[in-house]
Amino acid sequence: MTSRGCSRIFALSSLTLGGCLDPTAGGDDASDSANTVGTTEPAATAGPTTDTAPTTTGTATTPTTTGDSSTSEGTTGEPPGEPPDLFCPDGPQGGCEAQPGAPLEAGAAVLSLVPNCWEKWVDVDMDNRWKPADDMLLDCGCDQKCPGDPGYTAPDMGEGDGELQPLFMAGFGHNRPALGVRDATQGLVGEGDGLWARAIGLRQGESTLAIVAIDTVGYFNNDVQVVRDMLADEGVEVDYLIVHATHNHEGPDTMGLWGVDLFTSGYDPGYRQQVRETIVAAVKGAFADIREVGSMRVGEVDVSTYHDNGMANVLRDSRDPWVADETLSAAHLVDTEGLPIATLVNYGCHPETLANDNLLVTSDFVHALRRTVEQGSTWQTAAGKPGLGGPAIYINGAVGGMMTTLGVKVENPDGETHQAASFEKADSVGQMLGEMALDAVELGEEITGPTLRFAAKRFRAPVTNTNFKLFFDLMVLEREVFNADMPGKAEIETEMGLVELGPIQMLTVPGELLPELQVGGYDGSHINAPGVPLIKPDNVNPPDLDAAPKGPYIEDRMGLQYRWIIGLGNDELGYIIPEYDFVLADVMPWVTEAEGNHYEETNSLGPAMAGLVDQFADLLIAWSKQ
Repeated sequence: MTSRGCSRIFALSSLTLGGCLDPTAGGDDASDSANTVGTTEPAATAGPTTDTAPTTTGTATTPTTTGDSSTSEGTTGEPPGEPPDLFCPDGPQGGCEAQPGAPLEAGAAVLSLVPNCWEKWVDVDMDNRWKPADDMLLDCGCDQKCPGDPGYTAPDMGEGDGELQPLFMAGFGHNRPALGVRDATQGLVGEGDGLWARAIGLRQGESTLAIVAIDTVGYFNNDVQVVRDMLADEGVEVDYLIVHATHNHEGPDTMGLWGVDLFTSGYDPGYRQQVRETIVAAVKGAFADIREVGSMRVGEVDVSTYHDNGMANVLRDSRDPWVADETLSAAHLVDTEGLPIATLVNYGCHPETLANDNLLVTSDFVHALRRTVEQGSTWQTAAGKPGLGGPAIYINGAVGGMMTTLGVKVENPDGETHQAASFEKADSVGQMLGEMALDAVELGEEITGPTLRFAAKRFRAPVTNTNFKLFFDLMVLEREVFNADMPGKAEIETEMGLVELGPIQMLTVPGELLPELQVGGYDGSHINAPGVPLIKPDNVNPPDLDAAPKGPYIEDRMGLQYRWIIGLGNDELGYIIPEYDFVLADVMPWVTEAEGNHYEETNSLGPAMAGLVDQFADLLIAWSKQ
């Protein structure tokens, strides 16, 4: 049996029992498990209105793979019979009555998510691992300032106690405390890197929506519910909040899975509260910036057309069949005076370019992508592109399967190639994708008078993964489990949402969706990389493509011109895998990887998730057509 040497566990998110990875060959974002914490109070979810769908769309002027809306009538099965829990405008919950003719308003805010309490250390033996006997602790307390440092006033928490206050990084194994934060001295465009909460607030009449993208590996629905309660307690009127984790593997553990060992959470309680408060502040800041939208430019490009190697210049699919969604989409909003409000970018790939040896906090390629959209690109010899100004908000898409930069040989416009993990590689990928986002806006269509609608539905998902059940029982994972004492009946609660913003339809998915569930591609139509086989010839346990779903796939069934997946939207339940190719090992299933490309199963809630995502996508899409 071929194994990558470790296996991750996801419980209501993504949990890891092991974190081994060959950055040049393996490509899997393995990680370690620890506790997850959070409240379990149910929270209201929102859903779109019953108004007719916006019709202000046009013909895309750039390559596109979105299906024609006439193909979106089919479904993969009968959707659940109940309506969305909440939708706006005119939802049954009240408070967002339709106001015909009301203009769309939008505002944005960006706040740092770098932890405000942790200690640094020096890797004396340069092995990228913290070992107290061999390395040097900078025992300066929360503020990282020791006597004699500029700005030092007095000892603070943890200073001088001889114990490291770690910032455990997410992914790639346990006990990976950070050394510091990446800065301008590293890579091509390091200035301004870090971790961010980037929010856009949208309002039309009485309907209000907030989307917050955070540079974390994941964010549980428990915490989203707490944030919603905090907003309500502060009198912030938001009908529906979406918190999207970019799935960054080079920042702090925000799920509890990557602490010092398997049974110790890596999610510091103080940082948990900081993240919650920062999301609340970002939402408040976005609505404080609210302005009438004068116009919105929307477009998309085919990433595979930018290099002779197609998608393989920026991305690799580590699981057969090779299916990569080649579309990068962008929407740029300006106010009535022509000033930028925000730019939204949607694309699907794991931000893990720096791999497992990096110990500097960074948002990976996402930093350079956003910086390019905002400020323009900067190459050593090649000409760059000017930016658009205003905040850029990156929304990751279908990243399962797995869409990764690991092992990819990247060639940038300077003619330089990077394959090993490095900041130069991450910046090259990010800047190239950022330039594509600028093209998508420039070549796109201008939308005037865009309409805002949204809806959401809560549902329960079975916990089939026996490792998850074990960690629930041990309280390593703290999340409400329903029917926990009934064998084979354990369930957790999650949600999906749908947003319509002019001609854009966004579907939130509570985990890492494999792209083939979004776009199909079992016939080889979504390889988009010359010479890459649909199935590796040496795969000892290849998927039976004759048994693969025939479609129409999720993107086919969505109804508007631009169809975005918001991966890890309001939850992180791990990989969402087509049931026909859901294969477990005969020995120690859920812990040991089956032969072939079946790492993702060990980090999945279970085989039912793909069908549930299909079902509730159909429910929300059906609502949108009313």
